[in-house]
Amino acid sequence: MTLVRLRLAALLAPALAACHDRNAGDDGGDTTAASSDDGSLDTSMSTAADSGGNGDCMLQESFDQDGSSWPAQWTAVGGVAIADVQGGRGRLVPTTSSYSLARMVAPLGCSDVEVTFSFEFTNPNTQGVGFYVRQNGGHLQSTTPAGQGYALFAEAFRDPVGIGAWHELGGSEVMIEPIEPVPLSPNTVYHVRYRVTQQSPSTTSLQARVWPDGHAEPTTWQLERTDASAALQGRAGGVAIDAWSALTSGTASDLFVDDVVVSPAQ
Repeated sequence: MTLVRLRLAALLAPALAACHDRNAGDDGGDTTAASSDDGSLDTSMSTAADSGGNGDCMLQESFDQDGSSWPAQWTAVGGVAIADVQGGRGRLVPTTSSYSLARMVAPLGCSDVEVTFSFEFTNPNTQGVGFYVRQNGGHLQSTTPAGQGYALFAEAFRDPVGIGAWHELGGSEVMIEPIEPVPLSPNTVYHVRYRVTQQSPSTTSLQARVWPDGHAEPTTWQLERTDASAALQGRAGGVAIDAWSALTSGTASDLFVDDVVVSPAQ
């Protein structure tokens, strides 16, 4: 079963808790950083996207330079109001619009991949964070090509609060089966482990777990999903970090991320 995101302004909290739709392109934020004059993406943003296997699939990011922009390996491709480094962490804030989603991408050549990172919500009733792999450098339908990849989303604004696996195809994001309930509190640092592997030539496995700082990492996966979307099988691509806000006007809340480590899955 799949659930399409209906993250539309008119629905707000009750309907947002049920499902979302990322089909619409973003109408705010900076989408020019990785684009040419005709709106198409710089080809460097989709490194190794047309070949299988793991190429350059190593990345570590600790956001050390306070007060600076995100390090140069990251590029804003859409919906970004703020992307800077504060307190030794990356801060990411979306531009509010009918679809408030900020995305920062880093080009890699990952197919089978394992990711760890940490995040903190400052206003979880409105916030979500996503991490994409096998990502092509796109942002929803606001870029050419449109966004594509596999994502793990932690979402505190919906009911139930929890984590979900998603795919994005043609700029449209769809949840792969229902969300897994996991408590997410404000002003609390959480750690994430996210693993994506090719299970067979036609099927990919997605696994994830989330735990609060100061606690032991769980020994089992809280979320396990499989997906057979043909366009994503055997693909290599980059990574992306998303910040979502349920707000459609005003100023979105700060999302903080840190301790990003990307490596080939063993």
